[in-house]
Amino acid sequence: MRPCKPISVHALPIFVSLFFSAIPHSALKIPPPLPILPLPSASQLQWQLSSMALFLHFGPNTFTDSEWGTGHASPSVFNPTLLNASQWVHVAKEAGFSRVILTAKHHDGFCLWLSEYTDYSVKASPWRNGKGDVVAELAAGAKEAGIALGLYLSPWDRHESCYGKTLEYNEFYIGQMTELLTRYGDIKEVWLDGAKGEGEKDMEYYFDAWFSLIHQLQPDAVIFSDAGPDTRWIGDEAGVAGSTCWSLFNRSNAVIGGTNPQYSQGGDPHGHDWVPAECDVSIRPGWFWHASQVPKSALELLDIYYKSACRNCLLLLNVPPNSSGLISDEDIQALQEFKELRRSIFSNNLAEKGLLTASKSIYTYWAPEEDQRDWILYLDLQESVSFNVLQVQEPIHMGQRIIKFHLEILSGGRWKNVISGTTVGYKRLLQFPTVQSQYLKLVIDMSRADPLISYMGLHMDRFSILSHASNTTSQIYVNGSQVLRQVPNKHSQTATV
Repeated sequence: MRPCKPISVHALPIFVSLFFSAIPHSALKIPPPLPILPLPSASQLQWQLSSMALFLHFGPNTFTDSEWGTGHASPSVFNPTLLNASQWVHVAKEAGFSRVILTAKHHDGFCLWLSEYTDYSVKASPWRNGKGDVVAELAAGAKEAGIALGLYLSPWDRHESCYGKTLEYNEFYIGQMTELLTRYGDIKEVWLDGAKGEGEKDMEYYFDAWFSLIHQLQPDAVIFSDAGPDTRWIGDEAGVAGSTCWSLFNRSNAVIGGTNPQYSQGGDPHGHDWVPAECDVSIRPGWFWHASQVPKSALELLDIYYKSACRNCLLLLNVPPNSSGLISDEDIQALQEFKELRRSIFSNNLAEKGLLTASKSIYTYWAPEEDQRDWILYLDLQESVSFNVLQVQEPIHMGQRIIKFHLEILSGGRWKNVISGTTVGYKRLLQFPTVQSQYLKLVIDMSRADPLISYMGLHMDRFSILSHASNTTSQIYVNGSQVLRQVPNKHSQTATV
């Protein structure tokens, strides 16, 4: 039986074989290693594989130049005359996002669907003569495009008169949640939080009842909140995960609306629950569209991508529709340039020729031999290659295992450390000054059990600017002055992130 406690690697160099490598025809198939708990559910696996989602903040705030509406804005302000939810979905899909999440009701209490529990909704607006349904139009567009749909239903409601009356409001909230989860087909994510302004009415939410109802009505949906149960908030609104980020978590240590941000950022290597992190950030300074604001550059988005989706998280990027009901041209341009940056960097795996296989499936993976003391992958790239990004992935359906690892290259006849990292999870990318070598080795220094690796990649990023504060830490900065501008290679240094 493989050990479950952390094990350090010794310095004896040996070659390891791939778990899926060919075996003699007469030999019996070797069984896979035991998974290590906790494990993701099927819906959590699908969520993690999506990597990026688009958040759509839309409502009366879009028309009143507000972020947190008071709940008293007249429904007549909501009139997006050119609204086209299919455009939102098309923009998301073209930019490489595989799910969209809409603020069906934000804190102001205004509903973007025809709720039977309140008149403060689209039915009281001039849009579509009071008969329009934003959720329905988005659901139809998402289904046609093959994009997963998620919905945000704010617990805090500044308009509803029964807010503050525990039983009445919980019944009201469950009624609205039921409408959303029974009218619009498959819902893949339900997003809620504990946000509430200071001095607002005290309110006890029946979260456990809500969660049970959601899983009953939409069993394939994941539920997001500060504390799960299925995905958790990363702890900031900058889209930045901790450089160490576990999907392991103890829900008993977290309270919705009051979880320690540092605990959320890093997760818990001793956690008993599988609750991966979601990194929410807006493409603009605000969450709702404001005419005076401009979107982040593609290079800024790339930097956020490295610090979120490339740290074992899902990147939830808010791209708010404007007051016409469309995603603005400048936002679309930034998203397309962001996509082109990713394509330019990651479409070519420079390690492909050096691997026995470069499978992109998490269900095919490298595993060490039974009782193997050293966890080292040696690679001969067949020729000298320049690179400055390492990508490593674990088969997370077998549990998250790797605690610490590092990459070395053979330079001048000696092995030289290039970069060290901590957790891997679904996907981990590390950046470092450009190095060049034909021979390299990936060393797993410590792991919760025998390490498993489903993918390894080497890439060249000619766009991000890497600045070293010391020889042990690395920081990434982006130059937003010109998209797709190449930067010269730097001399090799050792870094740890």
